[in-house]
Amino acid sequence: MAYKVGVLGGGPGGYVCALKAAQLGMSVVLIEGEQLGGTCLNRGCIPTKALVKSADLWREIGRASEFGLHVGDKRVDYQAVVARKEQVVNSLVGGVEKLMKAANIRVIKGWGEFKQLGHISVTTVNGEEDLEVENLVLATGSTPVRIPIPGADLPGVVTSDEILDLTYMPKSLVIIGGGVIGLEFASIYQAFGVKVSVVEMLPSLLPTIDEEIPKRITPLLKRNGIDIFTKTLVKQISQAGESLLVQIEDAKGVKEISTDCVLLSTGRRPNLRGIDINGLGLEIDKGAIKVNSKMQTNLPNVYAIGDVVGGIMLAHVASAEGIIAVEQIAGHSVEMSYRAIPSAIFTHPEIATVGLSEQELKASGVDYRVSKFPFSANGKALALGESIGLVKILANHEGVVVGASIMGPQASTLISELVIAIEKGLLAEDLARTVHAHPTLPEAVMEAAHGILGKPLHLA
Repeated sequence: MAYKVGVLGGGPGGYVCALKAAQLGMSVVLIEGEQLGGTCLNRGCIPTKALVKSADLWREIGRASEFGLHVGDKRVDYQAVVARKEQVVNSLVGGVEKLMKAANIRVIKGWGEFKQLGHISVTTVNGEEDLEVENLVLATGSTPVRIPIPGADLPGVVTSDEILDLTYMPKSLVIIGGGVIGLEFASIYQAFGVKVSVVEMLPSLLPTIDEEIPKRITPLLKRNGIDIFTKTLVKQISQAGESLLVQIEDAKGVKEISTDCVLLSTGRRPNLRGIDINGLGLEIDKGAIKVNSKMQTNLPNVYAIGDVVGGIMLAHVASAEGIIAVEQIAGHSVEMSYRAIPSAIFTHPEIATVGLSEQELKASGVDYRVSKFPFSANGKALALGESIGLVKILANHEGVVVGASIMGPQASTLISELVIAIEKGLLAEDLARTVHAHPTLPEAVMEAAHGILGKPLHLA
């Protein structure tokens, strides 16, 4: 049987692409070597957020007396925490499987290879099968980068994939890499009482976002007991009895950190496994598949989406790209826009950003306006006992919102209003004049928008 659309990879890009193709009346086959949902659902977004919830709840229990509540004997049962994480993951994987079945999408569990235009060769437990596909969407995702540090292959040195398989809680953890993944794990494990150290070779944590946010969250992380080393290189990792020694070097010299576990959190790279790049003549750019704004590769009827194309490696970006690819196959005139892509970082407190950063606006030389409103002046945040952080809005000289950053309670949810504002080219005045419910956290967004016009209302 020939299929209108073949999708290689069942992550948030691949399975959403397949669902959209089925909705548009196309025959679809999806090939996935492991579980549906890819890294995001199985080893990334979802399992880590399940751990984040347990960590946040544990923090709340620790602060219960502040709210007039007195809790008795309390302890962390980490095996139960992991079991709940697995339950959440399995539930969502099962949900995706049901969606595939309901949409009449053929799902093959096996390893696919793309060596010939119009065909995918799949190896399963039952042998090999050659599939004929009119249009192919490559959605093979990414894999963690294992940096070439001496000792990086020692037992106890894990990637972001492998740390989720731990059924015990280490007493200490060194995280190499101060980006999104590293800081999320730092916040999780610190909440459970693990001694955490973060080593970053660049001058700042979270180097890709508005520089004001790392400046604000770094002292908070330190106050919570996390050791932060920036402008610091990792020289080697060595075994010392049952512990690991991480040798680091900064401007002050060389020192060693003793730890139970080391997390390598230095990014991810596109997964090109099973794709005959040279034989097909597939164009690659900096280790990623090169595509245009319609997600088309240089090969006819071959598309690529998600982490395998590099760029913004986020699950929601992969899903959006998957929809664009399949709508293009259906003959629609659509293009992918990256103007308003939100990013959420589940540290404590949460961080979310969208659009341009202030340093980008400064570098461009354009006139811009900036407004900030602290959660310490928001009634709902005070009632929640989560008053640390702020909403920061950036607008151009005409008052159009072009960027925003939030650090504080439910930042990942609050950012959505600003995503819509940037995507639709709204003025800060449009947000300020929109009536927001009281008392709520989104009022902080409204207040920051008022600041673009002149001054927030509830700020002396």
